[in-house]
Amino acid sequence: MNLLKERKVDMVLAHAPPAERRALSEGWATGRQLIGSNEFWIVGPANDPAKIADAKDAVEAFRRIEAAKAKKVTRADNSGTHQKEMEIWKLAGIEPKGDWLIPTRDFMTASLRRANTEGAYFLTDSSTFVAERKELPGLKVLFRGGQVLMNPYHTLWLKDPTSGTPLAERFLTHLMSEDIQNLLRVYGKDRYGEAMYNDARVSRERWPFDQ
Repeated sequence: MNLLKERKVDMVLAHAPPAERRALSEGWATGRQLIGSNEFWIVGPANDPAKIADAKDAVEAFRRIEAAKAKKVTRADNSGTHQKEMEIWKLAGIEPKGDWLIPTRDFMTASLRRANTEGAYFLTDSSTFVAERKELPGLKVLFRGGQVLMNPYHTLWLKDPTSGTPLAERFLTHLMSEDIQNLLRVYGKDRYGEAMYNDARVSRERWPFDQ
């Protein structure tokens, strides 16, 4: 998002709805279109020391982690995933701090591997975990589901066009074509046994807000 605002890129595929809405309201971004989604899952050690598998929702799961002071890896990098994590902490009424939090300031796969090594909880996108699961024997999906854990992907480009804006608009048309939407429906299924993404139609049904 910052790269787009600084005119260093012509287009982004974003998964941080509050930041996307802010960019629209500030007037510097446009072209927001839902193209597909996956989900966020909370993964952690099989013994589940904070008992989050019994939580009613993601907010309660986070409260249980904090109450137990159970190890939790955080990307701490202002990525879309980190913004989602902070959104859930805010909903839980908690400002997370303490030596039970393990910041990585690194990408998703590296952070998952750190959680696996530490025996820690981690908020991951479902697609990365599906792809990396075999390399993460110490982690399992402990909580999933609910609107707050949906992870929609939108396009954005600058309202004040760059030389690449026409190409960005054509790329959106390509992403919404039946060929690409069908690819989203099946991508990863042959290799991992389950599709890694939802298409735009299913995403809209599962995440009907702010379209």
